[in-house]
Amino acid sequence: MKSMSQISNFKIIPYIILFVSILLSICGQLLMKNAMLYTNEGVFTWDFLQKLSLAITVYCLGIVNWILALRSVKLSIAYPLTSLNYVGILFGSYYFFNEVITVTRILGVITIFLGVLLVVNPIKKLNFR
Repeated sequence: MKSMSQISNFKIIPYIILFVSILLSICGQLLMKNAMLYTNEGVFTWDFLQKLSLAITVYCLGIVNWILALRSVKLSIAYPLTSLNYVGILFGSYYFFNEVITVTRILGVITIFLGVLLVVNPIKKLNFR
């Protein structure tokens, strides 16, 4: 018979894989942006192709993790969680590329995040009898 820790670990592993997928997707997107920043010399330079290859590889690893996560996580839960990419890209763009974070963007990301929480943890149906 399985212990409770084995059962809870079994249920949490797909979500860890899902969050790794989200993290790799964010990293891949930021690496793509980084590769494109230095294309003044041309897009077919060796340095550019190396950076772009790394970005695409990281992004593809995220896709592989996504597929693995979908084996156990419902799509109706997994897909809304990918909107966490917005949060990661917002802060990554600020940190790595000095992009401005406005109040409007913060409110938009908070709205998206609250929407994700509602989708992932749905409110129980109300019976009006």
